[in-house]
Amino acid sequence: MKKPFNFKKSIAYAVSFFGYLFLTLLDREFSPFALALLIANLYVGLAPLPSFLLYGISFIFSFDWIIIACSLFAGFAIALIFAIYGGKNKKPSFEIVAFSAIALTPYCVFHPKVLPLKLIISAVIILSSFIMTKGARVLLVKGLKFRLGADEFSCAVFTCIFCAYGAIIAFGEGFYLSIALFLTLFSALLIGGATPLLIGVISAIPLALFRLDFLPLGFLSVYALGIILASNYSRLLTALYCAVLTAVFYLFTNFLGDETAFTPVCLGVVFIIYLFFSEKLVSKWKKELKIHRADNTSRYSINAHRNEISGKLFEMSAVFDEMARSLENLKTPPQTKQSASESIASEIEEKICSNCKRYPLCKKQTVNHVDDLAKIVFFGLSKGGLNFVDLPKSFSDKCHKAETVVDLVIKRISAYLSGVEKQNSLNRCRDLMSNQTTGIATAVKHLGVSFSKQLDVDLASEERLIKNFAKYGIGVKEVSVFTDGENEEIVVILDHKSVKSPLLLKAIDEIVGYKSIISDNSRISENLSALKITRRADYDAVFGIAGRIKDGSVKSGDTHSIFKINESKFLAVLSDGMGSGEKAEETSSSAISLVETLYRAGLNSNVVLPIVNKLLTVTGEDNFTAMDVCAVNLNDCSVDFIKIGSPYSFILTKDRVKIIEGGSLPLGILDEMNPTVCKATLSHGDVIVLVSDGVSDAFGSSSDLVEFLSLQKALNPQTLADRLVERAIMLDEGLPKDDMTAFCIRIFKR
Repeated sequence: MKKPFNFKKSIAYAVSFFGYLFLTLLDREFSPFALALLIANLYVGLAPLPSFLLYGISFIFSFDWIIIACSLFAGFAIALIFAIYGGKNKKPSFEIVAFSAIALTPYCVFHPKVLPLKLIISAVIILSSFIMTKGARVLLVKGLKFRLGADEFSCAVFTCIFCAYGAIIAFGEGFYLSIALFLTLFSALLIGGATPLLIGVISAIPLALFRLDFLPLGFLSVYALGIILASNYSRLLTALYCAVLTAVFYLFTNFLGDETAFTPVCLGVVFIIYLFFSEKLVSKWKKELKIHRADNTSRYSINAHRNEISGKLFEMSAVFDEMARSLENLKTPPQTKQSASESIASEIEEKICSNCKRYPLCKKQTVNHVDDLAKIVFFGLSKGGLNFVDLPKSFSDKCHKAETVVDLVIKRISAYLSGVEKQNSLNRCRDLMSNQTTGIATAVKHLGVSFSKQLDVDLASEERLIKNFAKYGIGVKEVSVFTDGENEEIVVILDHKSVKSPLLLKAIDEIVGYKSIISDNSRISENLSALKITRRADYDAVFGIAGRIKDGSVKSGDTHSIFKINESKFLAVLSDGMGSGEKAEETSSSAISLVETLYRAGLNSNVVLPIVNKLLTVTGEDNFTAMDVCAVNLNDCSVDFIKIGSPYSFILTKDRVKIIEGGSLPLGILDEMNPTVCKATLSHGDVIVLVSDGVSDAFGSSSDLVEFLSLQKALNPQTLADRLVERAIMLDEGLPKDDMTAFCIRIFKR
């Protein structure tokens, strides 16, 4: 089967050929320096035959059959050795030194150079092969996609310098300068940072060696430093800087060589290519390079841990789901009246009738004796008790032990009703536990879903943030931008002193395009802090609360709570316990504490409110409480009203007063509850008003309360709450007849 064309492999062979060609020109006498690169290429995986052919072609330009023959022998010997070892899936070890010496023997014998010089060159070739092996692995295999050790980097630079020196001999200084500046410019475009300076210095070394002058290091460093500065602004500015600098060097120095315009023209072509190079390709390559150069270990570790946590959460959710199903299966309905009646009737026949002398006669006269008894018992169960007068006349006239029957039925009815109540109470407890486990399962499952989303990285944003921090003089150690497709989170590692900088969030906001806040500040060392930056909500809220205790009471049954669910959502709760005093306060506080705790745990209202309702009803006491739950999203200014037995709520806008109605019973009255849920969208300046029934009852009607609210112009929610309570007390003739609470929330755009 024909193998598909391998573009990367072809590029590797092409680069290798130019490497062979340039190395043959190192001493201008076609000494086999290229043999070192051939050995290196074979070590890194290139095929022996094509590598040998390319190596051999590079010596043809010598036009000397002795040089060609000596070089071909050396190359063929090395390629043959690697082919033999390759057949055994091995590679030569240190024995390559001996093989290389044998391969270079014809060169040492027949090449026209003097023998001592040939021996020195042979030693250099053998030693260079070890260095170039690491260099070839970097240049042909690893590239820029892997982190390099200091030795690997040094070997790659050594290999490049040797080849570049030969390139200067082959193509001249002008062409080489163009290649050097091309690499410097594109390193700024693709990698950035101080890389252009590093490329500029390295590319200047071969030219400095060629000229035996250190001036090229200075000239190319000036190019590189300007490129680093200008590339932060635009390609046009960078190209213009290079063009102006080239003109200055051409007119006032001899750095660019002779007086011909060849070198400036070559450089101009490079600048034009740089200026108009495809932005799409640049973005693609830049992204790939950044991914390979980024700290992917920590990012992988984060996502791996998230996956692990997500899996555990789903397993926990399944456990709670199974517990809920088991609790539902364990529920047993209480004994029905019909079956209880039949059971009690059978007991009467066994314990009373069978010991009666008239029993045989009764059985003859009555076809279904037990059925008749069961009807009497069923009547007693339905009534909740049984008297002698409740017996049918046909039964009381004939039965000589009617009173004994009535006494036994009364006892059994009492036992039955007690058993029914116990079973119902047990089922309510099971319902409560089932609701709790279902709610926990749902919350854990949602958490598992959130953790299952893989965090991606925005490397482009990270780079822009680092540049903007530098622009404002804020030194940062690390910046990471994580996103799950919906939400974005930025982590910044920086010095403690910089955390308080007023320019910190400004530098971030300019890049991300929205207002941000520091949602977490953790100290990770003596000098460094880790900041978690998230999006700031577009809106904010201020609160006002006012209340009075019922005249003659010690404690108020009205309680309230405000708590944050996340950075952009909060809950406001107003609870009105039945009556006033300590008991009402205890019921109201317990209910609101449960609501807050369960909501904080991640449960939603469909689970939280039934649980609270069950807990209030399962006690068997009159623990009733009306409740207003108000969930506000500060990102889109939406609000959900959940009303359970509470009076009207209101939204004050610039133009009118909106009424939020509720029609359900308070918590704790019935086992099942159906809260009223209303949704609304707020605007800047709108005020939410929640009141307890002490306030609403004092006004007498909702229309009076609406009329009062429509006349209030105060934007301060505390002032509005105070006025509401004051007005309600005045309407109650100065003495509050019930606990009174007004809870006001004003929404405003930041």
